[in-house]
Amino acid sequence: MEGVVDGLVDGNLRGWAWFPGSPDAVARVAIQDGNEVLAEVEASEFRSDLAAAGKRGGHCAFLIPLPPMPDGGASLTVVVGTRGGKHELPGSPVTVVPRQGSIQTNDMPDVLPVPLGTDRLRGSLDACGPSRIRGWAHWLDATTHPVTLRLLEGEREWMRFEASQWRVDLAGLRDGDGSCGFDLPLPEALGDGQLHMLELRVLDDDSSPLPGPIRVRVATANMPASAKARRNPNPLKRGAGGGAITLSVIVNFYNMPREAARTLTSLSRRYQTDIDDLDYEVLCIDNGSQPPLDPEWISSFGPEFRLIRPSRLHPSPCGAINEAALQARGRYLAVMIDGAHLLTPGVFREARQAWREHVGAVVAVRHWFIGGDQRWLAMSGYSREQEDRLFDRIRWPSNGYELFRIGAPIGENPEPWFDNLAESNCLMLPTALYDNLGGIDEAFDEGGGGFANLDLCRRASEMAEGPLVSLIGEASFHQYHGGTTTNVDDDAKDVRVRSYARAYRTLRGEEFNCIHRSQLQFRGHVPSECAIGVRQRVLLPMRLEVTEKVRRAQLAVHFDDGAQAYLQSVYGEAGLHHEVSWLGQPVGVAPADMSSLQEIIHEVRPDAVIAVGAKSGLVRFVANVLQAAGAEGTRVLCIQSSHPSTPSVGVTSLQGAPNDPGVLATVRNWTGLAESVLVLFAAEPAGHFTREALQAYGALVSHRSYLVCLGTLFGQPWLGYSRRQHLRTVQDFVDGERAFVIDSSRERQWLSTCPSGYLRKVGAAITASSCDPALDDINLGAFASWEISA
Repeated sequence: MEGVVDGLVDGNLRGWAWFPGSPDAVARVAIQDGNEVLAEVEASEFRSDLAAAGKRGGHCAFLIPLPPMPDGGASLTVVVGTRGGKHELPGSPVTVVPRQGSIQTNDMPDVLPVPLGTDRLRGSLDACGPSRIRGWAHWLDATTHPVTLRLLEGEREWMRFEASQWRVDLAGLRDGDGSCGFDLPLPEALGDGQLHMLELRVLDDDSSPLPGPIRVRVATANMPASAKARRNPNPLKRGAGGGAITLSVIVNFYNMPREAARTLTSLSRRYQTDIDDLDYEVLCIDNGSQPPLDPEWISSFGPEFRLIRPSRLHPSPCGAINEAALQARGRYLAVMIDGAHLLTPGVFREARQAWREHVGAVVAVRHWFIGGDQRWLAMSGYSREQEDRLFDRIRWPSNGYELFRIGAPIGENPEPWFDNLAESNCLMLPTALYDNLGGIDEAFDEGGGGFANLDLCRRASEMAEGPLVSLIGEASFHQYHGGTTTNVDDDAKDVRVRSYARAYRTLRGEEFNCIHRSQLQFRGHVPSECAIGVRQRVLLPMRLEVTEKVRRAQLAVHFDDGAQAYLQSVYGEAGLHHEVSWLGQPVGVAPADMSSLQEIIHEVRPDAVIAVGAKSGLVRFVANVLQAAGAEGTRVLCIQSSHPSTPSVGVTSLQGAPNDPGVLATVRNWTGLAESVLVLFAAEPAGHFTREALQAYGALVSHRSYLVCLGTLFGQPWLGYSRRQHLRTVQDFVDGERAFVIDSSRERQWLSTCPSGYLRKVGAAITASSCDPALDDINLGAFASWEISA
């Protein structure tokens, strides 16, 4: 069994469960109060995130309503029945939190996703806010037009939209034909910070796919300060003595003397640059380390450093940080919840400059890892000793910016400076603002603080009188140690983060959302060429020979669209595709495209393949793949405007312009009654590659098969001097032919000479919901003796 309890909000328990060894079996989930079973359901609802994670195709989520709710403080157990008995899910037991103060049931937005369904359709409302509405819906019958939904509040219609956007995850799950998603901006007028009771209605029959209205609050930057303050803890009460110096740095340590030594060095006056006249202090919290930190060792880093031992110890550092904050003398605070982070040399300098420009600014420092993705490293044998070798390699701390040479941004993000902001492990803000916020919220009492640091960053950005400034070229670097979420495997991290997210929803009444880049101001410069991203460097674990393992590629994370486009353009301009051959004959495409075509042939198993203008080597390759797949009966037609080369065995050749009416009539006659048809259409010569030609040959393509446009690389917009505009032709065709979508999953091997050229036919008279796959397995030999009469 595998699964997690996501949380109990507004009387609804959410989570997921399935049996990886028996994916056809549906897990049955029960929630118990002691020995009393309060409710029991099957874990079969769809969730797109679970589909993307490969968990039973996404159909393993559950939502258990609990009317009436047990009394506050009750402990509920969530179990799944197995052959060996009942087993608790991770995240169980769940404590019922009494609704009081600012968290009233009628004042809390609903937590999504929630399933959509009527007797005619199914779907999911994945999100409604903070700025967009997302989800999917499709008909269960043979209805071919998309589902149209209305978003209403009482009699007011906020918006009307079609569920017609194509999503590869839905197509793969055979939920409709894949063209049943929606992802649209919410009306700006909804962003008033108020709680709205919204409902969905299906335009066709005015039915509601939801059991009732949903509560949505779309917060905006213009939300009244009083509305925001209701979610904050009580303000901190500070005694006399505050504001005597400019900056107080609060850094929290727990059992990390090795990491603390480097962190304290990075906070010292001899390391930070251009701060000779900056008056600051560093308050070092020892939150119960064994052995405890030595006060004399702390003070050896400079007269600014002193040790603070909290009056009480707790797994969450929030109380200790607030206690230290009340002892701080600075007009500004820098909060470092994790003492394993060390800074680059210009952090204090840039922060002071930001405050000179606006005294109320909040300054956030971005988060990088030493070595790379430390969750991956933890599984591959990486150690503190390996990390020490990295520090030795750059002779740290002689040049603090060399950290970028041995590090990677969190998530190995190729755009590390201009992305959205979730948190900062060195958040620097006015002390008065920190006090007004009530400090870091001590209600986050999980080990490590859970989402407390993320929550502090978000609340500070909302309540600040000045801008939220994100520094460029300066960062905090996380060292390898026994962290709560960074140095554990993905499964353990998933369980913990879901637990943290549940606690956040309980405290704030909403899902946590990152601070969008549009709300940030940026300042700084890039002092190291290695600080621009990770794409230029070999991953450090392989360079250090830590492991023989290969991790699963995450192209969007490790290799962004711009880098891929640049790599493809170099490949195309250098003509390297001309060097690719099959059995001595040119194929005219990249090896990755040959792999993709092979996969398509194995999946589609076409009865007929039409190759328009394809190179002789590619036609022979297709014929060989069909033979290897046991599809010797598949017919192949090769259309060439000039005299065709020596044809392959089993390939029919046709000479003529592909858009010539006579040639088209011959092709249609040749295709005949073939049920499954695959078309390969070369983009050269450009005179043949027109929207009209694609429409003519696209009409021959069967449902779920492909029209593959070969050589579209040379019409990409980033080749600005190109006279060919193949991508525009493809886009015009797809825009006009709703039956076709661009299947980008066929380009996942980076180097393709057919970008945006894999066009999948997903719309047809026969949809996935009305198609019977058993018909594909009929033994036609049984009908061989039938006679057809006039």
